[in-house]
Amino acid sequence: MKIKQTLEEKENNLKTVELSTEQNANMIDGIPNNESPRNNQGYVILESEVVGHMEYVFAENSKAPQPYVTWARNVTNDEQSGRENFFWGHYFCGKEAAKEDFYKRVGEEQERVSFKKERPSLIESLKRHQEEVAHNGRESVSERGRGGTER
Repeated sequence: MKIKQTLEEKENNLKTVELSTEQNANMIDGIPNNESPRNNQGYVILESEVVGHMEYVFAENSKAPQPYVTWARNVTNDEQSGRENFFWGHYFCGKEAAKEDFYKRVGEEQERVSFKKERPSLIESLKRHQEEVAHNGRESVSERGRGGTER
């Protein structure tokens, strides 16, 4: 009984310490989360998803005429420039419509990236075609050499 009590006290102490040091109490997991929220143009980014080299975000600004927005940004370009450059903003009055747009944009990018991986490049297609032609040419030469007469 005393061991169980000690374990519960340790868990409560951890919870108390983490709640007192974190800005937001959504991560009671033993890992401090003291990052300040990301902002862009007065909007607080609530959710983000990286797909390939693109990041899509869902953000809110309760004081804006259209308080919800989804943006895209090119992560690779932003790493080179050293700052976040969001573009292609879709602005909404309703939270649900904005979230739906966010998930739609992420889904479309996932499809585009997976299609790009599945589909070979033009150069790869040409090389493969050239190899097939060379292979088929060798087969027809060997078939002619087996005894058939050509006319």
